[in-house]
Amino acid sequence: MLNGSIEAQKIFKRIKNQKNKIGLAAVLVGNDPASKVYINIKNKTAKKLNINFKKYLLSSNTSEKKILNLINKLNNDKNIHGILVQLPLPKKFKNSTNKIIKNININKDIDGFNNPKIIPPTIQAIIHLVKISKIKLANKKAVILANSPEFAEPLKKELIRKKIKTNILLKKDLRDKIYDLRKFDIVVIAFGKRWWFKPDMIKKNSIIIDVGINRIKNCKKIFGDVHPDCFKKSKYISPVPGGVGPLTVAFLFKNLLRLYKLFFRTAGAGDN
Repeated sequence: MLNGSIEAQKIFKRIKNQKNKIGLAAVLVGNDPASKVYINIKNKTAKKLNINFKKYLLSSNTSEKKILNLINKLNNDKNIHGILVQLPLPKKFKNSTNKIIKNININKDIDGFNNPKIIPPTIQAIIHLVKISKIKLANKKAVILANSPEFAEPLKKELIRKKIKTNILLKKDLRDKIYDLRKFDIVVIAFGKRWWFKPDMIKKNSIIIDVGINRIKNCKKIFGDVHPDCFKKSKYISPVPGGVGPLTVAFLFKNLLRLYKLFFRTAGAGDN
């Protein structure tokens, strides 16, 4: 099993901040329960790392202008060194999400939306989990099963950099054709459909990275996209929970400290 929780703790030990007054601002719009959970996790993590965490909670009725004004204010706040806007935004912002994200100062863009020097935390988490399998990756075949190219394309670029031959299959494409997924050595699945990926789809001892998060009404437990029986066919599967999620948070804070050192730390400040 590819244990993201253990790997995340290793990263936290390396990046623990004790000398610099680093500030992180999180903007949450609306009342999405999952988003609230994620913000609280980041808040608790910030406290453990001695990072000043400021949370801005806005109602779903908030105007686009108000959100942009808040981001501009945070861009100019000398005590804030990283800004995150928790996604997804409410449906009314579907056509303006990119505009809102692009207003974040690239020097404070810890999610890596606009800053080419920063790899998005989720992508870093996926690549890290693939690496810790310790399987030789060059010339392996990978497939990304995703709902949108916005997630899949940046990940594909990173996998290709590792000399992994990578295909993208969007959920809508799979409705019309049947694909044999057993020919792939690496499968990254992010459909958000509980237990969609079954044991008969898996190549023995292939690497399976489960990015899916699924909740069932009146059930506190969360489920991944990969059926539990798949673990019998491969030991290189990331669990949900405890796989991509914890590592994504770890790399988010690693990005924050990296940006702080690149753009905000004054000469003579302590290193971490």
